[in-house]
Amino acid sequence: MATMWPRELPVSIREDRRRRAEVRVYEHLQKVLDDSFSVFYSSPWLGVDHLGAEKDGECDFLVAHQRLGILAIEVKGGGISYDPEADQWWSTDINQFRHKIKNPVEQARSAKYELLKKLKRSGRWQERFIHICHGVIFPGAVSVPRDLGADKPAKIFCCSHQLANGLRDWIGERLAEGANHSAKEPLGVDGIAALTHILASPFDLHFSVSAAMDDAAEAMGVLEPTQFHILDHIEDIARAEIRGGAGTGKTVLAVEEAARLARSGKKTLLTCHSKPLASELSRRLAGVENLTVASFHSICGQMAERAGIELTRDPSDPSFYQDILPSALIDAMEERPQDHWEAIVVDEGQDFRSNWWIAISSSLVPFGKLRVLSDSNQRVYSAEPVPDKDLDLIPIRLKRNLRNTRAIHAAASVHYDGPAIEAVGPDGPAVKWVQDNSREGLIKAAHAELRQLIYQEEVAPTDIAMLFPSTSWIEAFRETAARSDFAFDSCDDMSTEAIVLDTVRRFKGLERPAIILLVAASDLDGPELAYVGFSRPRTFLSVVASAVDMTWLRSSG
Repeated sequence: MATMWPRELPVSIREDRRRRAEVRVYEHLQKVLDDSFSVFYSSPWLGVDHLGAEKDGECDFLVAHQRLGILAIEVKGGGISYDPEADQWWSTDINQFRHKIKNPVEQARSAKYELLKKLKRSGRWQERFIHICHGVIFPGAVSVPRDLGADKPAKIFCCSHQLANGLRDWIGERLAEGANHSAKEPLGVDGIAALTHILASPFDLHFSVSAAMDDAAEAMGVLEPTQFHILDHIEDIARAEIRGGAGTGKTVLAVEEAARLARSGKKTLLTCHSKPLASELSRRLAGVENLTVASFHSICGQMAERAGIELTRDPSDPSFYQDILPSALIDAMEERPQDHWEAIVVDEGQDFRSNWWIAISSSLVPFGKLRVLSDSNQRVYSAEPVPDKDLDLIPIRLKRNLRNTRAIHAAASVHYDGPAIEAVGPDGPAVKWVQDNSREGLIKAAHAELRQLIYQEEVAPTDIAMLFPSTSWIEAFRETAARSDFAFDSCDDMSTEAIVLDTVRRFKGLERPAIILLVAASDLDGPELAYVGFSRPRTFLSVVASAVDMTWLRSSG
């Protein structure tokens, strides 16, 4: 198999109708050429015209061989015709529309000479007389019947039949394979290296993380709504618990179900444990009538105040949140039965304590609808599961990860133990593992990762969240990043265009396309927050940790 630059074509090119001909040629070249060939796709060059003005050009493919030399190839799709009187080339598409196109022979020839000039000026190659030629491929056209002129002999064209059955022979003929090359010298290993530097270095020979993220996001954009059929199936069920691991679309379903219930005329509550998540849910559902969106403890406080129940708050007393506020909600509902909801949707239900469910049930009208979305990770959430029997919940299981790329799903699955979940999204960029063994080194490494994402990989700040094990780590990071131009904000407002900087615990239930996760076992609360942190990114994850922590983060043992 030939050495291809780039190694793979991105989704954006493969699905571009205008690039179909080039994609076909790329795949054929990759298949028929062995690893002694290097193939550069869409190689740009910059030359000068006869007046010295700059001119841009592009060679669709450049085939290079250290012994045989260089072949510049121009590709034109559709049916091809040429009018010698007007010296005009035409392409006819599948709908029989004719389009004027540039002279492909001249394009290939110009690219050949410009690249040879650049090769000579590169300083990386010792100039010598090599074999360099050009050719044109028409993937959708019948064979050229005859020579089209002195500079357009039929042999320089490769058409549909020859592309499918004799591409390797055509390339060999163009490169004069088997002929006596005594008058010419090999391109050489240094020539291949110089071409690689000329054609690839300005573009880093890879598609940026941002481009890979865009491809993955495009592929996953249509996946999550495919779960909505579940809501149709449970429409006549009064109480249901929808279980699934991270990425299976639970929050998407919670949002959709809450909106559907409210729009059907039911007085509806959408709630969860996390205040930042509640803020994000409220932002998504702004303007929906009959719908209240708030965190559980916020609802407890609001309803208690409405009922005139006085609460003495002691932030240092954990019982205030665990017992006092839920009890106040029960009392408020007894005092004001008109405040009951006709439907309640609970997201991240695995975070709720047993007595909180009593308060939730007391807030629902008789025969009202209850929807609970909960995580099925038994390794993390098995201590106090949702009491489905007490709540008369019908269990529904989600089996597909629709949010994370396969690479991220695989990393998060190390910290998952429950019913099998299939990742159906794209592969996505590989998870990046960055190691350092000191606190200062970890902070600097995280900062370096951020700079690389923004400045080198062109990822937008609004697509990035940086998650830390505790606020002390955040404070240390802010000191390191103080001289940068980056704007940071917490996850309390996910609509911000700043980089989100917060703890893993507070980011629970939220997501961003790219996550930089700093892990320190002494502060990170075991597998739960590792599982949460690993599953927050949609398409890109960078993990910064010590060697010791890296071992347990990557091992299922």
